[in-house]
Amino acid sequence: MPFACARWRVPAGALVILILALTGADAARAQALKPPAVALPPREKGPTTIDAERIEGVGGQEVTARGKVELRQDDTVIFSDFLKYNQEFGRIEADGGVRLRQGNDRFSGPRLKYDSRDQTGVFEEPSFVLRGDQPGRGKAERIDFLGADHFRIKNGSFTSCAPGREDWRFDLRELDLDYNTQTGTLRDGSLKFFDTTIAPIPWMSFPLEHRRKSGFLSPAYTQSSRGGLELSMPFYWNISPERDATITPRYISRRGMMLLSEHRYIDRSHLGEAHYEVLPDDKSAGRTRSAFSLVHRQTFTSDLSGFVDLNKVSDNRYYVDLFSRVSQTSTVNLPRQGFLQYNGSGYILQSRVQRFQTLQDPLSPVVSPYHRVPQLTFGASRNDVGGVVDIALPAEYVRFTHTTQVEGQRVVMNPTFTAPIVAPGYFFTPKLGVRYGGYNLQNAAPGIPDKQTVTIPWLSVDGGLIFERNFALAGRDFAQTLEPRLYYVSVPFRDQSRIPLFDTGLADFNYAQIFSENRFVGNDRFGDANQLTAAVTTRLLGGASGQELLRATVGQRFYFKNEEVSLSHASALRTYKSSDLLASVAGRISQLWSFDTAYQYNGRLSQTERFNASMRYSPELAKVVNLGYRFTRDALKQIDVSGQWPVQTGWYGIGRYNYSLKDGRLLEGIAGLEYNAGCWIMRVVAQRLQAATQLASTTVFVQLELGDFARLGSDPRDLLRRTVPGYTSTHLRPEQTIPSSLQPKLPFEQVY
Repeated sequence: MPFACARWRVPAGALVILILALTGADAARAQALKPPAVALPPREKGPTTIDAERIEGVGGQEVTARGKVELRQDDTVIFSDFLKYNQEFGRIEADGGVRLRQGNDRFSGPRLKYDSRDQTGVFEEPSFVLRGDQPGRGKAERIDFLGADHFRIKNGSFTSCAPGREDWRFDLRELDLDYNTQTGTLRDGSLKFFDTTIAPIPWMSFPLEHRRKSGFLSPAYTQSSRGGLELSMPFYWNISPERDATITPRYISRRGMMLLSEHRYIDRSHLGEAHYEVLPDDKSAGRTRSAFSLVHRQTFTSDLSGFVDLNKVSDNRYYVDLFSRVSQTSTVNLPRQGFLQYNGSGYILQSRVQRFQTLQDPLSPVVSPYHRVPQLTFGASRNDVGGVVDIALPAEYVRFTHTTQVEGQRVVMNPTFTAPIVAPGYFFTPKLGVRYGGYNLQNAAPGIPDKQTVTIPWLSVDGGLIFERNFALAGRDFAQTLEPRLYYVSVPFRDQSRIPLFDTGLADFNYAQIFSENRFVGNDRFGDANQLTAAVTTRLLGGASGQELLRATVGQRFYFKNEEVSLSHASALRTYKSSDLLASVAGRISQLWSFDTAYQYNGRLSQTERFNASMRYSPELAKVVNLGYRFTRDALKQIDVSGQWPVQTGWYGIGRYNYSLKDGRLLEGIAGLEYNAGCWIMRVVAQRLQAATQLASTTVFVQLELGDFARLGSDPRDLLRRTVPGYTSTHLRPEQTIPSSLQPKLPFEQVY
């Protein structure tokens, strides 16, 4: 089971400015739980071969070679002008243009002393190239080889920039790299950017190969119109292979000092994470503010599992004031729930308790949802009974509570019998069901009985045909389908007007909904119906690949009776004979262009009710333009444009413009630049966000990324991935598909 906790860490005890390490913060990979490693016997040394223009000495004892010398032993290769090899003791002395290759590492310099038996030695005044997960190069006064996969660099420098460029570099007195313990240690170092020291590093220990290690993470800072300057310094605690924690002091200039914490854990039977945040004295609000969340998943047996999701904040404006993400600022109902689920043979049983904390916007108040304390659900099914019928029995018991509304218990059962007939060119699916609901109410309004039941039989028939033809166009083979479909539903009227609405609303009218038996979502209403849905879909498929290139659909529902069941007495009942017309067209014009449109037309009033259209142009990674338009009559009218595009060599523009034409205001705007210099990347991004009804905020992100080795500032990449579909960081990893315009040459133009 993977443990997704691997992160780049700088050690405890380092100063705040010790923010860098020879591995990337976000490049760390999740570590899997593994059984203890089995110790293998040491591998015997392979034969040693020497080629040179002149070789002399005593065989089996000592050999001296001159002129274009090449010594090979296993994955170690040494080139030099002069080489002396003592075979008895495994000692090597090389002089003049010495080059050493060990695995993926390369060293070159004037003089080398090396013991091939224990892989120890000294290389004087070397240049080196390390070609691990993060290729880099450097030079030093000397390198001490301390054993297999362990060496120490003295008085040197290190960078990932190509030869001839040192835009950034680490200067260091000593760097110890031990790949046996996966630990690196730096002493008396500094980070320089264009010869300017931006971070002195007296001491730092860090993990190699993306391993987890306790310590400080890179600090982050942002500037926002609501919080002012924000600085944070996370500390990571690698408690054990199955457990870790991150503690982050966060300073907000307009509010004060805040503390954030995250704890993650995993075991073979459970996993989860907990978050706690506290702002002891908010200078703007004049009170203590806090937030807590816990998500826990438990597996008791192969059939029995559990889940807990708890969330709480101190006040209604917590997310609006302290965060800038739309997913947080628009949060209204925070769930507090837990369930146990048992998966039996052909049935499922679940017990759940669910409550909510409702965050209110005074300018846009909402009614808080009902609590379910508890909810018991049961589902059983058996397919192909008698070779004909599929049988399903979903059932539910819920006790609903609310501080201001009617309360009660509800029992619902909906057994169904389905007899599907499926063939290559058609399908026919009759389905019969009975919906039963029983209620026991408390605090009901006068005239509303405490006990109510309703039983509703219903019938649906779903059928369709699939026609296909092959044709050639412009030398390419294609296939086109034509798929007509009819869906009939019959539900008799049953009076449900005195049943309260615990969890039910009118379903959104869309293509999926016109092929469902109930126009309501939830179990408090089951709509009467005598209706037929007719639709037709056509697809254009690539002949060889079968890939869908184009899809067009049109559908409409026809009513044979007026509806009588509504959500409430204030809801209007439908009296017209046909629904709005639904149509959609989507596909790929080419490998570069894709589009998607959806259209809802009201033929009775001859007007458009809803129209959504989007188009994307993406010739390769890091080149994308998205165009979108959303319209819903009397509710929504927005344009949404976003993209990422190179403006000149190394420079990429990034932006989003989401504007409400109906309200005449910007909902979210993003403008940014990303510059890729090859060995470093600079990102500057500004975001304007409508956080609440009459509250907007502006946030500025600035980040300097030094290859895979360090990141300074605030990271805007999560924001960009969420708001700019198709956004790709220009810093791509080898395992990703890299377009030709971003492909670097291996790692440097330096060949041994």
